[in-house]
Amino acid sequence: MTRFFGSGARRLGLLLVAGAGFAGHAALAGEPSVLVTTAPVTQGALERSVTAYGRIAPGAGAARTLATAYAATVTAVEARPGMSVRRGQVIARIETAPATRAAYAQAVATRDETLRVLAHTRALLARHLATRTQLAQAEQAARAALAALDALKREGADRAMAAVEAPFAGIVTAISAAPGAALPAGTAIATVVRRAGLVAVVGVDPGDARRLAAGQAALVQVLGGAALRGRIDMVAGEVDPRTGLVDATVGLGGAPALVGAMVRARIDTGTVRGVIVPRDAALPAEGRDVIWQVRDGHAVRVVVRVLASARGRSIVAGRIDPALPVVVSGNYQLRPGIAVRIARPGQGG
Repeated sequence: MTRFFGSGARRLGLLLVAGAGFAGHAALAGEPSVLVTTAPVTQGALERSVTAYGRIAPGAGAARTLATAYAATVTAVEARPGMSVRRGQVIARIETAPATRAAYAQAVATRDETLRVLAHTRALLARHLATRTQLAQAEQAARAALAALDALKREGADRAMAAVEAPFAGIVTAISAAPGAALPAGTAIATVVRRAGLVAVVGVDPGDARRLAAGQAALVQVLGGAALRGRIDMVAGEVDPRTGLVDATVGLGGAPALVGAMVRARIDTGTVRGVIVPRDAALPAEGRDVIWQVRDGHAVRVVVRVLASARGRSIVAGRIDPALPVVVSGNYQLRPGIAVRIARPGQGG
């Protein structure tokens, strides 16, 4: 009986020890962990760029407003907004106003009279019946009359009808007069934009505008159209109060485009070198960016600064240990010190 009791006690003790050992292993196996995938730390380079949106517009000096130099009546309009025109193509036809023709006739009469007076004064001077001062006055009056008449001729006032022509190959962007309209001198008839002078005007975030400079290359994608290559001509020195953005002008080098078309521009601002990671490896946290590395099977949090991102990758800077792998997926579940399990190829989380 005593031998049985002692034997049973030993068995019970062994069972308790075995049970305690099993419980310990169960606690170890139950430690929280996260399944992640990792990649080694690598150095690389990315092209840094700024993306901005805007429209196609005339560049500086590309637009010309055609106006009548004298009072006239529009007899015909032969172009419309958006129409492409060649140099010398007729845009409108005008008829000189009666008052303008009368002014021209008066200028002709004034010229004739001043020339007659000048000839007569010279004849008198030859007979010592006029002074040189009188001759100088007659010459000045004749020169003034000739100049006034020449100015009217250059403006076309000597013609009853005149054609308003495109000064260069381009696009008509505005027609400001209709047939039958009586126009005072200096009234706009049409606006033509030189095709070779078109630019893309895009709005850039003020924080990005500091990275832009004249000469930087840009790829301008016309929304619903072609991709055009150009370079920055100018970056404004102030914020547009209407948009809160800084305007940047991209020259298109004469590439064909439609005025007013919406565009998206990607402006290259240089190459950035450093530690390169998948874009999703850098996560925002409390106003900063962080990546996670793995040391001895546990997560290590590293604060970084994202210098550039492109094509699914980012260049980051920070206190990154080049000997430790970087977590590239599963990082949303991590916290400092948590155990991690590194997934084998093809293993999911």
